[in-house]
Amino acid sequence: MKYIKIPLIITIILAFSNLSFAQKMKPEEIITKHLDSIGTPQVRTSIKSQIAVGDAVVKFISQKNLTAQGRIVLASSADKFFWGLKLNAIDYSTEKFSFDGKKAKVAIVRNGVRSILGNFVLSNNSILEESLLGGVLSTSWALSNMTNKKAKLSFEGEKKIDGKEVYVLGYSPKSGADISINLFFDKETFQHIRTEYKRVSSAAVGRTIDESARQSETRLKLTEDFSDFKMINGLVLPHNYRLLYTTTGQNGTTEIEWNFLLNQFAVNQNLDEKTFDAEAVLQ
Repeated sequence: MKYIKIPLIITIILAFSNLSFAQKMKPEEIITKHLDSIGTPQVRTSIKSQIAVGDAVVKFISQKNLTAQGRIVLASSADKFFWGLKLNAIDYSTEKFSFDGKKAKVAIVRNGVRSILGNFVLSNNSILEESLLGGVLSTSWALSNMTNKKAKLSFEGEKKIDGKEVYVLGYSPKSGADISINLFFDKETFQHIRTEYKRVSSAAVGRTIDESARQSETRLKLTEDFSDFKMINGLVLPHNYRLLYTTTGQNGTTEIEWNFLLNQFAVNQNLDEKTFDAEAVLQ
């Protein structure tokens, strides 16, 4: 009997261990807890518009760490959003994105061209249309109204970011997208601390077989990081906001980092409709 019981007990223990390991957090559970981490339902619904302003430092890492400094403004009202930079660099003095509830726009930076970041956002405009850019710093934040967004969410497991355990959700827009989108949430607080956008472009076709063989695919990645959460106007919002853009391919690696220290916030201000037109703001 002893020889029968011991394996039986081990089998039962392993079975329950595997069951526990296989359990998943439902996306709906994570979203509910995440929204509660921002503020109470009453406070969240009372915020009709929101503005965040702060200091900006842009570092062109792959260009011998050249830097530019300036200010960032994020403004939102209902499902409208504006993201803008003003910098002290001649070749990169502004950066402006907007969504007016219908159309996403990315402003030209200089001489009829857009920046690297601007081109990435424009070619993947679901980032703006789905209200993903800026995370909870926008009143139209994608997860605040999933009924209207009708995106598909999937539980992608757990990871560690800078020593923090996080839950990972995959986000697929209803309209589809050429990029993969993952959202990361602190396992303890359920605060949204990162969004990753990844895209892989196939290798170009050369003029000859040998030239085609030397081509390589291009990998693009944009990461948004949010930290230093503090209570402001009844909401718990990040005061540190960071973007990191990386592309690797045939022409080498390009890496640019944007760091923002947000220090001014305002809610329920009357915002002009032109605020949410990046091209109009440029004039």
